[in-house]
This record gives sequence, C-alpha cells and structure tokens, in this order.
Amino acid sequence: MTNKLALVVDDSRVARMMLCKLLQSSGFEVVEQGSADDALAWLETTQQSPLIIFMDLMMPGMDGLTATRQIKNDLRWQAIPVVLCTSNDSEADKLSAHDSGVLALLSKPPEARQLQMILNDLRTPAITGEAEQSVVPAPAADISAALTMDEVMAQLEQQVLPSWLQQSQDSAEQISQQIAENIVRQLIDERLNGLSERLSAEITEQISVGVQDKVDQQLATQAMQMQTVLSEKAADAAETAMQNLNQSNHWQQQVASQTEHWLTRQQQDIQQQLMTALQPEIEKVIAEQLAAVPDSTAPALETLQQALAQLQLVQDQLVKRQRMTNALLMVALAAGVLALLQINLF
Repeated sequence: MTNKLALVVDDSRVARMMLCKLLQSSGFEVVEQGSADDALAWLETTQQSPLIIFMDLMMPGMDGLTATRQIKNDLRWQAIPVVLCTSNDSEADKLSAHDSGVLALLSKPPEARQLQMILNDLRTPAITGEAEQSVVPAPAADISAALTMDEVMAQLEQQVLPSWLQQSQDSAEQISQQIAENIVRQLIDERLNGLSERLSAEITEQISVGVQDKVDQQLATQAMQMQTVLSEKAADAAETAMQNLNQSNHWQQQVASQTEHWLTRQQQDIQQQLMTALQPEIEKVIAEQLAAVPDSTAPALETLQQALAQLQLVQDQLVKRQRMTNALLMVALAAGVLALLQINLF
C-alpha cells in the first residue's frame, strides 16, 4: 500500500511545523516548501505525487490562488486535492478558492478537529497485483486521540521555542542596534548641523568684516585719489585763471590806453572839424556885421563876441555829445572784456 504523502507550502516555518505535526500524527509523510515557486519546481521533479497539498494563501512572490490554478490546469496534478490555508476566512476568500478548484479552507493556526474533517473526506485507491479495485479505507484515527493539541504545542515549544527565542533575541539586538545607530546618527547630524550653522555664521561674519575692510580701504584710496586729482585740477584752474586775469589786466590796460589815444584824436578831429566848419560862418557874420554898422566898431565887436559865444556853446555841446558817445563805447568795450574773462574762467 502506498504511503500517504502531503505537501505543505507556507513561507512561515512555524506554521509549517504546526501543520506537519498534526499530519504526521495522522500517519502522513510531509514535504515542506517555503514558496509557491519552490512547490511547483518540486512537483516537476518528484516521482511520487502527494495525496494532498496544503497551500498558504498569502506568500511573497506567487500567491496560493495563482499556484492552485496552475496545479489544476496541469493534467498531471489536477486530481490532487488542494487545501487553502488562510487566517482570513471571509466570503470573498471562499469564493475565490472555490473558483480556483480548492477542496477546502483551513484556518490558521490549524485546529485538529477541522483538519480531521478534511482528511476524512479523502479516499485513497488500493492497487493489487492482479486487478484494480476501489477500497474504502477505514476512517482515519482521531487525531485528537492519537496526539492531543497540548502535546503538539508542547513538542512545538520544545523544538521551536528555543530557536524562536534565539531569533527573537537576535532580532531584538539588531533592532536595538539599529535604533542606537539611528539615534547616534541623528545626534551626529544635529551636532554637525549646529556646527555647520555656527561655522557658517562665523565664516560669513569674517567674510563680511574682511569685505567691509577692503571696501573701506578701496573707498579711502579712491577718495585720496579723487582729492589729489581735484587738487591738481583746482591748481590748474587757478593757474589758468591767474593767467587769464593777467591777460585781462593787460588787455584792460591796452584797451584803456588805446581808448584814451582814440578819444584824444577824436576830440582833436572834432575841434578841427568844428573850426573848419564854423570858420566860414564866423567870417560871414563878421562881414555882415561890418557891412551893417560901418561907422560903429563897438557894437560890431559886441555882436561878434555874442556870435563867438554862441559858436563856443555849440562847440561845447558837440564835445559833450562826443564824450558821451565815447563813454558808451568804453562801457561796451569793458562789457566785452568781462565776458571774455568769464569764458576763460569757466
């Protein structure tokens, strides 16, 4: 008679061990696989097909429903019943399991009574040497009678608890070390950030002071250069102004001298022109007076004197007018000289 073989597929080692204990107490040989991909690969290579497959629903990589569909779609394995193990026995899971061809759902952690009911539904064929006939096997022994749940838990505690405690201790140490590293890293980051801020502030202050000093030095240098340039320009302007002033004094002297000579010549010319112009009139008046009063010289002389006085008055008026004209000319020349000085100074 062929031995009963069960395939248990679960990514949790503890869950596999609990289910394996219950199956072994019922007379099953068990093959464990940690993922759906590993289970499919084992089915491809094994020469002995399992009597039943227990498949976890949620696993990394390929999930249990997908693996069950692949098994049911393969003619070599589609007759093998598949039990889906899940911790969430919802209506949606039941519907999905039924559509995928699952025999039943087994809750996690497994209960001995529920597992016994699933195993009682199995029928194994018996093969003789001469003919093949269906034999109804005797009901499997009650799992709870062969091995109680307390005994299973006790065995699991003896086998699993030490390693689980060691793993938990290692995990706790790793977590503590990671937390300590994170705290140390955080403290280092905070210290570095504070140090960076202080260094940044100090460097910024030093740079600002250095830049301010350089700016002040540059401004002082430029101010001294500008002062020197302005002093030189002012000296040049003063020298030019003095030269222009000397030239203006020279020109004023020249203009005054030329004007005085010109006025003297003009006065002489006017007097000569007046004498030339009045000489005929004087002679005419004298002749008329002499002709009118031939016998009296005294009245003639008196009349002549009056005429001469009038002529002298006219002459004085002409001279004054000429002087006023000359004075206006002098004013105009002086204004021209002042305008020339202003142009030279600015």
